[in-house]
Amino acid sequence: MKYFRLLIPAFLILALILFAKAYYDTYTLEVRHYRIVHSRLAEALGGAKVVFLSDLHMKRLGPREQEILSVLREEKPDVILLGGDYISFRGSYDPVMAFFHELKNAYAVMGNSDYYNENGSCVLCHKSMSPELKTEQNVAFLRNRSTILNAASGRLTLIGLDDPVSRKSNMAESLRGNDPTFPSMLLAHTPEVFEEASARGIDFVLAGHNHGGQVIFARYLKGRMLVDPAFEYLDGFFQKGRTLMYVGRGVGTSFLPFRLGVRPEVTFFQFVDEESEAETPVRTVTLLNERQQTAAFSIENIADLMGISNTAAGSGRSKHTVSSSGKLFDFESDDELQYLNWECGKWFERATEHATSGRNSLKVTVPAGQYPGIKFIEIEKNWSAYSIFKLDVHNPDAEPLLFHIRIDDQESKWEYGNRYDRVFVLQKGTNHIVIPFAEMKTNVSQRILDARKIEHLMFVIPSNDRKRTFCIDNIRLE
Repeated sequence: MKYFRLLIPAFLILALILFAKAYYDTYTLEVRHYRIVHSRLAEALGGAKVVFLSDLHMKRLGPREQEILSVLREEKPDVILLGGDYISFRGSYDPVMAFFHELKNAYAVMGNSDYYNENGSCVLCHKSMSPELKTEQNVAFLRNRSTILNAASGRLTLIGLDDPVSRKSNMAESLRGNDPTFPSMLLAHTPEVFEEASARGIDFVLAGHNHGGQVIFARYLKGRMLVDPAFEYLDGFFQKGRTLMYVGRGVGTSFLPFRLGVRPEVTFFQFVDEESEAETPVRTVTLLNERQQTAAFSIENIADLMGISNTAAGSGRSKHTVSSSGKLFDFESDDELQYLNWECGKWFERATEHATSGRNSLKVTVPAGQYPGIKFIEIEKNWSAYSIFKLDVHNPDAEPLLFHIRIDDQESKWEYGNRYDRVFVLQKGTNHIVIPFAEMKTNVSQRILDARKIEHLMFVIPSNDRKRTFCIDNIRLE
């Protein structure tokens, strides 16, 4: 009993030390400067200062983000490169846009977290409430495309790869039309693209995603519990052939709300050419200096570290409910547009044509692709007071429209056999779709869906070969 009484304070002291260490490592910013000997990159970027930031996972424009902006103002980089994951899980883009407003000459790619808030990511590239792309912006997004950087010393091809984690990357599309004689730099969210980048002879790759493991123990779990191919490159420099890659540790946190032994970083690069190193494109990477700066102590920081947020999560959508008449969506208000998964290439607007209920329908434009369409971000889950699902779809084309409806009654199990799927062939004009609940059965087991807990509703155009526009209205239960 005596020893047990001694263990309690020892345990509390250890817990306090770990908490203090985690707090320090989560909110202490490391600013790193690297001097890279690389003849091709020095040819284009000699004298230029490049900074790389990734994995901000911003919940607000807080002390850590203000510290980053202060560092950028002091360092005055020539080019800012951003590696994706700007928001927290399904978080708001408002603080991100405020942060971006302070940047100049910045280029960015998307990360997997950025696609979780499907209703918000369009703000990065599109004009407000418009399908048109922004023509002037502080941060230019490169989605499977490249651009030429005209530096003081020469020209460099900057390649932006869309998020590989979300299976949106297309290396061939990104490289289309590039001049292979120019030195090249690839910006990607995750380092899993390293092998392909090396095979294509890209000079330098910048990636993030792994947070350096976020806790120091992660590097010992690599290849055991952490089997994702991207974890082969947790952080730091890697070389394969003539291709050099740097994987940043990022700034924010994901899954665990803290860092331990892996502090957030902002990384600066300068490229030099030394005659003694001319035999190989990449020989040495020299660490010039390292500076640590600690964000101001605040109650908000402690709340973050404990996984507590003092702001509402997500994009601020109100809870969706079915109307007294059984309507799920009738698109009589712009508020209903917030429940649709906005993505680049898609466009939704309320229109007066082809309305079957009220004044308006939803006019939908989808791009070519395997499964473009609509996923409703939130829907009323309990349909048990009704027995029929209905909606109206107007197909303006003479060609029949394949319209795929998918309904799921399980939150995390989207296996094909456990969901309702059906493709309707819609002729030209307005088509009335009627699905009795008794026919709403899972694909394999033929189990009738549980109407008390509907989790997902999707409409897609399977194997769509071109841009299409159609109208939807009066999605209802009877």
